[in-house]
Formats: sequence, structure tokens, C-alpha cells
Amino acid sequence: MAISGYQSDVAQNSGTQTSRNTVTLQQILPEHLSPSLTHLPSQNTYSLINENLIVAKDIRLLPNSPELEIGDWLVSLPAPLVDQGVYTGTLFSVQGSQFFYSIDIDGRVTISGTFVNEQDELILNINPYIAELPLRFKTFGSPF
Repeated sequence: MAISGYQSDVAQNSGTQTSRNTVTLQQILPEHLSPSLTHLPSQNTYSLINENLIVAKDIRLLPNSPELEIGDWLVSLPAPLVDQGVYTGTLFSVQGSQFFYSIDIDGRVTISGTFVNEQDELILNINPYIAELPLRFKTFGSPF
């Protein structure tokens, strides 16, 4: 998937153009994570660049039960701006297990794969994408 953008905050100073980008770190909130996974909030961040370009920083997910196989909606991220049907990819755990992910139009991340053991961590390193503004999330426990 190609990402294109538009820089709208260009200012003119003495005949030169200067653009300013903003970066805000966001954490995955407990209501945006399935109860079948756990995470450490200090390590689970993503960047919002210019308010709506989503870039994963350090998102690590661990199993929260003896069941090591997963395959469901497990994380909520900001909803993509455009439903192109190409928000998919391959992920790896710290111990080398392969997982697959997809992100739907509501930002629900479905992940499937099997952890090696209870200490294995899945690194959620998704492809960057543009989210709609204002940011919109589906929370666990709310109606679909």
C-alpha cells in the first residue's frame, strides 16, 4: 500500500517555505485491547504524525490465558480514512512465531497465529496508514 499525504501548514518566511510536522505519541488504552491479551502501557505506543498518520512504535502483546492460539478481533486502532481492503500483513513474535493481521474500516485489528509459550510477545508492527479525523475507535464491550 502506498501512502501519500498533503502538507497544509506551509508558511512563508523571507521567500522560503517552511513546513511544520507534529508527532504525538499515543498509548493503546485498556478498552482498545481484547481481554485475551495483555500489554505493558509504557511499551505500547504508536505515533500520530500530523494528527492522522498512524505509525506503530513499540506495541508488544502477550497471551493472557493458557490458550496460545489466537484468531479474532484483538486490538482497536484508529479507523482508516479509506477502506481499500489492503490493510493486511505478517507479524512475528519475539520467539519467531508467525502471525497474520488485517485492519477493517472500523480500525479493528484481527490477528491469527500461535504463541510459542506464555512468555512470548507478539510485536504489532503494522504498516503505516492514514486515519480519519476526528479519530474513531471501536471499544471492546460496545455493540458492533
